Amino acid sequence: MKTNPSSARSRPLVLLCEDEPIVAMDIQMMLEDAGYEIAGPYARVTDALDAINSINPDVALLDVRLRDGEVFSAAERLKENGVPLIFHSGHIVEDNVADRFPKALHCPKPVMPDELLGTIETACVKAE
Repeated sequence: MKTNPSSARSRPLVLLCEDEPIVAMDIQMMLEDAGYEIAGPYARVTDALDAINSINPDVALLDVRLRDGEVFSAAERLKENGVPLIFHSGHIVEDNVADRFPKALHCPKPVMPDELLGTIETACVKAE
């Protein structure tokens, strides 16, 4: 059974896919301090796909390249579920992310925390 976005939570849920432990921890702490609930971080696509089977986040923050491959299968599933996507990666251009996911938002690495938070807030507003 999936958890519906926002309706069962007081804080927006961000699904975080990031395979660099320090980056993942930094983003997780920043988002929690800003009032978001975090699912993850997931360093593997397979773990993210398992999570998507039981939760429906308000927004997904996705690194393109994870430990077991590219995040695109999880991104497709999230897109089908109506979850706004944000690609946070240094591989956005060469992997044609904008062509594959034209409605997704992008934050190329490195990004300033305020810019990342603003992009997440924009995605949450679009989802409402």
